Amino acid sequence: MNSKITLAAIELLGQWNRISQVHLALGSGCMCAGSMPGLAVSDLEINILDFLKEKYFHEKEWMAWLKKNANYQEGLAGSVSEMLKNFALQAPSPPLAQKVLKDLRNTISSLLESHKG
Repeated sequence: MNSKITLAAIELLGQWNRISQVHLALGSGCMCAGSMPGLAVSDLEINILDFLKEKYFHEKEWMAWLKKNANYQEGLAGSVSEMLKNFALQAPSPPLAQKVLKDLRNTISSLLESHKG
């Protein structure tokens, strides 16, 4: 287990949990979805997971890992929280994990910024 990856996943999980709570509390007044008021957290998660699936589809281990560790079904279901918990427990290969976590960090940072408004 790579401690840098584990720590990054735990940190992002905490940030994701904050986003989820604020997003739910704000409901249709949330600005993170831009022109899509009332976007549910589950829809937001699926959008994020769909993005990661598309970006890393060429990584052979990624799709199997994503389905198993994020309960991912393209366009239908998935959990960012579960994915991050499993990154902390047993991430995919370190190079892939670092790339995915960087993208998640950027996405989550952007969402946190949009919730400050």
